[in-house]
Amino acid sequence: MNRISVLALAASLTACGGGDLDGGMFAGSPGNTSSFLQTTGTGTDPAAPGATPATPATPATPATPGAPGAGATPATPATPATPATPAAGAPGATPPAVAVPATVPITPATPSAAAFLAAAYQDGLTEIRLAQLAQTRGESSGVKEYANAMIEHHTVVNAQIQQLAQQKGVTLPSDITAEQAAEVTRLSALTGLQFDRDYMWENVLTHRLDLAEAMRQARNSDDLNARYFAAISAPLLKTHLGFGEGLLQRLDPAAFVAFTYQSSLAEIEWAELALERATDEDVRRFAQSMIDEHTEANDRITAFNETKDLPLPTEINPEQQAISEELARFSGADFDRAYMDVNVIAHAKATLAARTQMSGDGRDVDVRGLARSLEPDLAGHFVRSSELARNITPSFLYSAAQSNLAEIRLGYLGGLRSTNAGVSAYGQRLASEHTPVQVQLEQLAQSMDMVLPIELSPEQQLAYSALVRAQGQTFDAGFAAYSERLHDEAIERFTEESQRPTNQQTQAFAQAQLPVLTAHRDEARALLSGLGGQVQSGLQQLQALRDTL
Repeated sequence: MNRISVLALAASLTACGGGDLDGGMFAGSPGNTSSFLQTTGTGTDPAAPGATPATPATPATPATPGAPGAGATPATPATPATPATPAAGAPGATPPAVAVPATVPITPATPSAAAFLAAAYQDGLTEIRLAQLAQTRGESSGVKEYANAMIEHHTVVNAQIQQLAQQKGVTLPSDITAEQAAEVTRLSALTGLQFDRDYMWENVLTHRLDLAEAMRQARNSDDLNARYFAAISAPLLKTHLGFGEGLLQRLDPAAFVAFTYQSSLAEIEWAELALERATDEDVRRFAQSMIDEHTEANDRITAFNETKDLPLPTEINPEQQAISEELARFSGADFDRAYMDVNVIAHAKATLAARTQMSGDGRDVDVRGLARSLEPDLAGHFVRSSELARNITPSFLYSAAQSNLAEIRLGYLGGLRSTNAGVSAYGQRLASEHTPVQVQLEQLAQSMDMVLPIELSPEQQLAYSALVRAQGQTFDAGFAAYSERLHDEAIERFTEESQRPTNQQTQAFAQAQLPVLTAHRDEARALLSGLGGQVQSGLQQLQALRDTL
């Protein structure tokens, strides 16, 4: 993996569109195809508003907002009507994307897949209603931009779910659950900063559940259509969750304290797993240092909190738990690489969060000081994890599957977002032609008693997140250039495997795929050539998006 700056990676992973509170990634970004996959209703977290009593602040520190529901509750407002899904081709409508690859046969839904699609659809309805409230009751323009995106994205995704459900014979719910309706009612009573904080808390908790469920479905679903639908959705869910977490920590310094403490709990759990499963001695030493240094960091936060009495989590969050489950599947060099990649992303996000609190965005002088004390170690962890990850070579099947999934996911993004007919058609072909390759990879892995990753590499996630924020010529140039790069790297990897006689199965597979990869690479180059003068300008704008913060 190439060296990535802390700020460029973290800015893209958290998807923040600027250094101030009101910056956002979503303005003018039509057609994103996230699916918000919730299976258990409204999320809960020990540190979230509503989970604990209101937290008193020290006299010199701005108060953390009281728990939702405190005080008098106005009369319950009428429930907003569920917006109709725009018809394809209607003014302002985003054409629905195909929810699963056309090369994957549609089969009758299994019970678990039917429940998954129904919950995802219901969650989308809820997000739309909550976002409608944010448009009128929110205070921050960043929150309103986020809400606008939630309406747009969930409307598109629900159209996809409706299409897939109809094909699979699944009856979708017509309304949200009673629990979800109660949350709409609760937020309807709030305005201004209190609304902004509680709305973003709700979104962070829900999206953690969404991403965790998407990861599990992508890994374990007994329904191939549901599995691919979840796999295609996961990187955008990760982008949206990071944006929500970043925005919430700007609004509520207590969230920064809670998230940093919880991140250390996760780092300790992942490191303990690494001591059991890692084979690289440098990785094992890094893991032990993570246990030692994150234990010390949490001791520091606990001491800081003696005067604050902020609610601190006692366990890791659902997304972090899903990552633990993902890591536990691997062994050998594949585990070592997966573990280090997780650390690259986690420490990039934590470093950016600390630096945001240290800047003018930090609303609490005491929390600002805490962030200043934690930032050097977090940044150091990022640099060390990046260097270690770069020096670990996973198995051919691991890297081939990760690259292939990136090409499928980016292909769907290109097919939907580009306004250039050639780029859009190329994206659709990538998704269509790489999907059967994924099936072959899964069959090979099963025959060799191996497991494949469902997560993108940090660099792939960075590129995906940057492209989600781009549009027009910026998107087209960036998409074609990154596709060329992905395929160049894949061609090098597959050429090496095709010449290695240690495994006849993978050797034959690599040889068979090289012509397809070469054709895709050449087509990307032709697209770049056809874009002409747009390319340099587009790539410069894409780089600016990556380096936003």
